[in-house]
Amino acid sequence: MPIEIKDLEYTYSPGTPFEHKALKGVNLTLSTGKVTAIIGQTGSGKSTLVQHLNALLRPTAGTIDIAGFHIDAQTKLTDAKALRKKVGLVFQFPEYQLFEETIAKDIGFGPKNFGYTPEQIEEATRKVLPLVGLDESFLERSPFELSGGQKRRVAIAGILVQDPEVLVLDEPAAGLDPQSADEMMSLFMDLNRTKGKTILLVSHDMEHVLRYCDEVVVMKNGKVSTHMPVHEFFKHPDLLREIDINPPGIVLLKERLMQEGFTIDPDCYSLDELVRQVKAQVNAHE
Repeated sequence: MPIEIKDLEYTYSPGTPFEHKALKGVNLTLSTGKVTAIIGQTGSGKSTLVQHLNALLRPTAGTIDIAGFHIDAQTKLTDAKALRKKVGLVFQFPEYQLFEETIAKDIGFGPKNFGYTPEQIEEATRKVLPLVGLDESFLERSPFELSGGQKRRVAIAGILVQDPEVLVLDEPAAGLDPQSADEMMSLFMDLNRTKGKTILLVSHDMEHVLRYCDEVVVMKNGKVSTHMPVHEFFKHPDLLREIDINPPGIVLLKERLMQEGFTIDPDCYSLDELVRQVKAQVNAHE
């Protein structure tokens, strides 16, 4: 079943001088088993939106149907606990998810709350570590002694250990060097391909969006302004410029080549294929 969001609204600090309406009637249908990017300027509502997907925030108005759960303004925390086993959210700042004395306890916190035995928690923890590029030497270390990138890996491990159906990732590559970021994104794509997990990715990295995602949702002023397949979206780089985000390098290169008079296939997103097309046209004019 798809994820259905209907007339979703959310207001921070209602009835106070700080009242702010962050979501303004969001309607969205998201495909399961796909990788969907959610992009937009800071303050567009994208992080507020994804925090509704496992009921960390409850709607001011509207509804969400996800992973067999129905979320509305009356959703109780007892229902949210079961939901969070199926919908895992990794925050933009991993410090928000780390609070235990050791990494082993942090990763095992979720399974413990879902009734795993100590033996099951230990087994699950040891299995998830290599997925995020850590080894067992980290288990007894304090999460607060780690680098930013290592904290992010631990936070992701704490979600993956619960084996959720839906992974919601808010800037998952932030704080990682380029190689580590690619490794982490490859992990998520493998989970999507081999286990059919639905991935929702909040990102400012358009290279990652183009390379890894199936669909793009653009948030603007608390609403959905665009929702389309990723390759169709990048045929319209002005949509990105409207929200002050630079298109991927290959899209910029295609634009420049067309300005210089080359004819480029709109569906070309491979550098090798782009080179082939340019070379063929150059040779034809010699």
